[in-house]
Amino acid sequence: MKILWCLGICLALYQPCQATGDSLHYLIAEDTLQLVFDEWQQMYVIHYLERGQTLYSLARFYGLRLGELLNWNPEWRTQIHPKGAAVRIPIPPQAIVKHRTSRFSQKQFAPVVYQIRKHDTFYGLSHRLFHIDADTLLARNPFLASGLHPGQLIQVGWLPVAGIPDSLRHKRHHPLWEESERLREQFIMQTFHAPPKTIKGAAYWNKDLDNYRSLFALLDGVPRGSIIAVRNPMTRREVFVRVIGQIPDSPFFEHVVVVVSPAVAKMLGAIDARFFVEVEYFK
Repeated sequence: MKILWCLGICLALYQPCQATGDSLHYLIAEDTLQLVFDEWQQMYVIHYLERGQTLYSLARFYGLRLGELLNWNPEWRTQIHPKGAAVRIPIPPQAIVKHRTSRFSQKQFAPVVYQIRKHDTFYGLSHRLFHIDADTLLARNPFLASGLHPGQLIQVGWLPVAGIPDSLRHKRHHPLWEESERLREQFIMQTFHAPPKTIKGAAYWNKDLDNYRSLFALLDGVPRGSIIAVRNPMTRREVFVRVIGQIPDSPFFEHVVVVVSPAVAKMLGAIDARFFVEVEYFK
């Protein structure tokens, strides 16, 4: 359902806003995108699917690969996507238009708003979250002069209704990412026959090794050669790798659910030798 919106009314009632577009467009000027920050302070919006919209074309509209979109929405990997389905969309900060220029046209942009949280401060909003000078933020939201109150909706900028170009996102051209993408395709083919199983826990990688050229993992209970998905929820990164064996029976690997190569660990953004992961696999 498309939400027709007036900023003044929305601010006054503190109602959450939605972006849906219509059957022909993914985003229209009458929509509003509400920014949300997850537990890792990564910014995203919720898009509600309209009739005729698909996850594949939605990902392209927002400058994402389908795999990246599914990383943010793992529940939609094996489910049908009905009209009204809520899809999380990560938004790169540079995609938000923060200042009007002489060429600004209201019809070409949808407002972007943010709902004040309990511990927000004016300085934090201006300098840490949105990087907007204080005078601009106050001029756009004059009611902030009387203080911040949880639940208030403030406007922070606009997003072009033409979508987000993929040039604004970090591109991965490394051969190992290409290999991971090829393995992803094979993994997805298996989901047509049976849903994958999921385990969560500690991953381990040997920081003393210098093998950053191979994707592999050790995992108990699956055949050698199986393809698994290893996801780091902190960085929202996911790598598809082949299992080359089981985890050695040693106290050193106690409470470890998967062992990954240094290359996999770096691709997942790991810093410590042990880090939390989610693993999807097939029996």
